[in-house]
Amino acid sequence: MVTSTRPNLATIDILLRDGYWDRTEIISMLDGTQRVRKQSKGHQSAGPWGMDNLRAEAQYLQDLEPHLIDLFPRLIASWEQPAPGYDMAYHKECVDVGQIARAKVFNQQQADQFQTHLGKRVFGQLHTPSDAACVLSSNVLDTLKQAAETIASSAELVCLTQDSLNINNHECCPLSKNISRLACETRLLQAIDDQPQVRLHGDLFLENILLPKFSSLKQWPTQMVLIDPVSVAGISSGHPLFDLAKYESYATGELPAMRRGHVRVTGVDSQNPSDLSFAIDWQNIEMKAYTQINWHSCLRQSYVSHYGAVDEAMYALLQAYFAAAMVLCTEGIERQARALKASVSLERAIFLSQ
Repeated sequence: MVTSTRPNLATIDILLRDGYWDRTEIISMLDGTQRVRKQSKGHQSAGPWGMDNLRAEAQYLQDLEPHLIDLFPRLIASWEQPAPGYDMAYHKECVDVGQIARAKVFNQQQADQFQTHLGKRVFGQLHTPSDAACVLSSNVLDTLKQAAETIASSAELVCLTQDSLNINNHECCPLSKNISRLACETRLLQAIDDQPQVRLHGDLFLENILLPKFSSLKQWPTQMVLIDPVSVAGISSGHPLFDLAKYESYATGELPAMRRGHVRVTGVDSQNPSDLSFAIDWQNIEMKAYTQINWHSCLRQSYVSHYGAVDEAMYALLQAYFAAAMVLCTEGIERQARALKASVSLERAIFLSQ
């Protein structure tokens, strides 16, 4: 499947996503067929993981078992030169579920049906035992450390290094101090790796799930295809809570709000970090998609049915980790909100673990 160079193309038809690490395009080949091409930006990537990520994604798609083939697009080719990338089948009549949510196409019953089926496929079928080496805990710790270094070296975020912070009316230690507490005072990192490891999707959120644009069939919410497996930091196996936590970070509205700047941040540009806060602008019209329809509760119920109660301390740690990863790759108000989210979530994780 791997070639030395990427296959020739005739035209780039549509740019689907100009991401932090890669570009995703619909392309036409010389024979007139269309496919989706995802390729690294190489050294122009906004973060440290881009090239390895695409290699891992292609391998993930290549290694799928027969009963999961329908759940992902077919891998057509992958390559190393001039930068890592791969081609996959183009599902022409599909859109991502983020678009369906924003367009308010589904009613609550359809959204619930979608989540229930997603839980069945992901928690019941995709999450098979993994014998891969445990890397999630070390990745979490390393990413948090990199985020703390980024905060300390950023003029706009340096106030978050003060000895005592107040974020959304919660007393917090700075991220760097809480990282030391995480490693020395809790067993959270060990707990991540001690529990049975499963294959994860790794980047499970609404924009990485496709459904047909239109359908008169009752099973429309279940006709899903998952794309872009493997997390931004290269995680494809680990604790099953990883996929739920990532999904909920988007489906509750928080992640899209931060991406689109629908968030209010106060105190970061002040020399006195005694009144820091971040809050989603729920009045913004784009956020109504996440307040009028609940896109997350049924998937959580499915998780609990498969794995038992959510470990809230581990959940908070994963939320801190997701935010920290994006501190490394974003700027402006999004970076500020992510830094605050990472700090307050890590504080909560440590509190809940004691």
